[in-house]
Amino acid sequence: MCKPLLLLVSLLLVFSVNGQVPKSVTVDQRYGNLTFSQFAKNLFEQDSVRIFYQEKWVENITTPTVTQKVLLSDFLQTVLSKSDLHYIDFQGNIVVMPGRQQVDQRAITHNTVIVGNPLDKGKYRTAVISGQVFEGKTKNPIPGAQIICEALSKGTSTNFDGKFTLELPTGQHKMKFSFMGLDDELRDVFVYSDGSMEVDLYEKSISLNQINIFADRPEDNFRSTSMGMVKLSSKSIKKLSVLMGEPDIIKSMVLLPGVQSAGENSSGFNVRGGNTDQNLILIHDAPVYNTAHMFGLFSMLDPGVVDNVTLYKSGIPSKFGGRLSSVMDIDVRKGQLDKFKVNGGIGLINSRLSVEGPIYKDKISFMAGGRATYSDWMLGLLKNYQLQQSSVSFYDFNAKIDYEINSNNRVSLFGYGSHDYFNYFEEAEYGYGNVIGSARWNHIFDKFTLSTLSMNFSKYTADLVDYTSKNYEYNLSTSIEQEQVSYHFSTSRFARHRISAGMNVIRYLIEPGNSAPHSPLSAAAFINVDDENGYEAALYLEDEFDLTPELALIAGLRYSGFAKIGQAQVKTYYPGQPLNESTVSGTNEFGAGQVVKFHHGAEPRIALRYELPKSSSLKLGYNRTMQYIRQISNSTSITPADYWKSSDTYLKPLVADQLALGYFKNFKNNKYETSLELYYKNIENEVDYKNGGRLVLNRNLEQVLISGIGRAYGLELMVKKSSGDLTGWVAYTYSRSFKKMNGTFDEEKVNGGKWYRSNIDKPHDLTMVMNYKLSRRFTFSSNFTYSTGRPVTLPEQKYNVGSYEIVYYSERNKYRMPDYHRLDLALTYEGSLLKKQKWRSSWTISVYNVYGRKNPFSVYYSKEKPTRQNNYNVYALYSFSVIGVPIPSFTYNFWF
Repeated sequence: MCKPLLLLVSLLLVFSVNGQVPKSVTVDQRYGNLTFSQFAKNLFEQDSVRIFYQEKWVENITTPTVTQKVLLSDFLQTVLSKSDLHYIDFQGNIVVMPGRQQVDQRAITHNTVIVGNPLDKGKYRTAVISGQVFEGKTKNPIPGAQIICEALSKGTSTNFDGKFTLELPTGQHKMKFSFMGLDDELRDVFVYSDGSMEVDLYEKSISLNQINIFADRPEDNFRSTSMGMVKLSSKSIKKLSVLMGEPDIIKSMVLLPGVQSAGENSSGFNVRGGNTDQNLILIHDAPVYNTAHMFGLFSMLDPGVVDNVTLYKSGIPSKFGGRLSSVMDIDVRKGQLDKFKVNGGIGLINSRLSVEGPIYKDKISFMAGGRATYSDWMLGLLKNYQLQQSSVSFYDFNAKIDYEINSNNRVSLFGYGSHDYFNYFEEAEYGYGNVIGSARWNHIFDKFTLSTLSMNFSKYTADLVDYTSKNYEYNLSTSIEQEQVSYHFSTSRFARHRISAGMNVIRYLIEPGNSAPHSPLSAAAFINVDDENGYEAALYLEDEFDLTPELALIAGLRYSGFAKIGQAQVKTYYPGQPLNESTVSGTNEFGAGQVVKFHHGAEPRIALRYELPKSSSLKLGYNRTMQYIRQISNSTSITPADYWKSSDTYLKPLVADQLALGYFKNFKNNKYETSLELYYKNIENEVDYKNGGRLVLNRNLEQVLISGIGRAYGLELMVKKSSGDLTGWVAYTYSRSFKKMNGTFDEEKVNGGKWYRSNIDKPHDLTMVMNYKLSRRFTFSSNFTYSTGRPVTLPEQKYNVGSYEIVYYSERNKYRMPDYHRLDLALTYEGSLLKKQKWRSSWTISVYNVYGRKNPFSVYYSKEKPTRQNNYNVYALYSFSVIGVPIPSFTYNFWF
């Protein structure tokens, strides 16, 4: 706990209001010939001046005889002159301190904290500060608060119980304590020896005109060791007019450099040349396999329940694995422990409601909420007749319970469910949904060491009903199910080192596809593809340490493995022959529980930061990632017909090596942040598909897949202003993505075995985001996005051979779709700004796709009657746009 002097100074903050200024106080004969303790008692009783001291310091001190009135300040100097003590005048009170070398009186303020025993002055070169950070109003500990000593470029963060440790040289330091959404606190800290302290942070005033866009502190741009990492708080996301007035996590990330949308109204996103299935998205430690509602129009989670979101594009921590390109870690906030709170929104397209509060005050809290849509009217605004006659809906719900067992143990439970339905004209019905459950136990061993045990379950299902062929209507269903146990351990016991280690085990159950007749009258066949079972496991170790105040390093190693488990049938092929039905030599049978194939490998990770003068730094990072499951799809975005496939005898795991270099600099006292990052990524065991290959309901997928290599490289620029009335950023990304399929046989080559553009190669991507505080109540925001059109393969010639029509296609991905660009605008009006106002509200008016850009979802040829307008061609090229008109929205948000 706190050393005595820390208690003394803390008491001063409480009692200083009633104290007189000692310089105006005089003493007379009543104060002569007394013990120091009796003198201090009389001074308080008669003149209301308090003296703070330790009894053992003054036990041999007595006051001299007083013959006439003298100033208290002169009298104290005389009393203490023959001892090793001095005093500090602190807001009308007196603090007696040992040591002849006095602390600068001007340095003592209401923010002063003394750590350790001043009697130890000069005894130690360094000392360890142990502390805890609280939310000032509720006194709840704050996890993730940032503590930094700016002069030394040293800092740390609090654990889930709000505790921290930090080693500093003894002496005087200025320390900054901060947390998103709360006011920063500055402390003048005098460190003498090991000791502890506590700090309270308070909510920002509602009437502040400035907005903070990012959850992380501006100086983290150049000071943190990690690169390719982006943090957004829920408050930051709410400031973005992403889509129809609804804050959106995924769409917010797409506005950042290096992250690109998979396409107009498409689910998923691409990071640094990676496919949509190469992103690991976690919510409360559980993976999410489809993050979108309405095929990408909305993201899967109500942003009101999100505490913060962290995206890793490179420098991925060793505790994360299983995906090649990125990790998005979504942290769900806990419910209020002391009072009930309701948060909701009513819009033209969907509505949401969440409730939180205590189950057992100060011990158990809950949070529960859900969303639902009524958006069929929106389809009527679209110009496509089939879409006008369609219907679409979704709902989701979530719940979380947190149990504060004691100061060293916390348990949290989280559940989530969602379902989407889309009836497209009279041709098809689509349905898909997620079910997620997660349990987490956080434990503190001591002030340096903590651990997290996590168990979770996640299942994604997709269903399709196809009506296009009369009398052959069929149902198609796919799913993936995952169960996982993880253990994470971290310690900061060793000076300048923050060590973490852990393990995780995952069980997969994949249903690649099952088809059945939709009705008894349908002639469609029953087709079942065997389920796939597998286990993935990993161990990891990582150390983050400061080599010098300027040079910091993170080094980690992850070792993972995957076992494909029977029951399974694996076809064999004649050696030296391509894999097709004509070269099958036999079949190997594997019983339940037998290992069909085992893959494994090491995944080293390293990040280096060298801090330069004038708020700038250079960062270098390398990481290897491995991915044992992948999505089989012939489109750039996630659709209900896509399915997951595990690595096996013929399909090897994806392996990526990424090297990144960055320069980061802040200007004008961190008001402006800039960054430049370069990256190069090499990918092994990429796949593409043979021309005309059937991907859906294929029991022998190896016969249509081609294995090869890939590469991606690019440049990311960003300029950001994160404070003031006008905030926002401009981000530009130059990104290239290529594949090379050069197998032994002609049917295993694409474009003759040469490098060619991948489906997600979009060289230029520009985003401009602006938020302008027009007044205390009105905020105007805008987003503009532009990107190069994605590559496509198109037919170039047509031949007639007898009664057959043969189409000749171009080289793969030779052409591009039209460029994509869109402007969104929003205006938000805040209700009452009074702090004591219980019911709060805001109104948002937004327009998505302001100038009605017809961004193509796909391009296709259609048979037409030859006319002058189509150059007398029988076939004409068309583009299909889902949203080609402005979509207005009006949303009322409330909370109390």
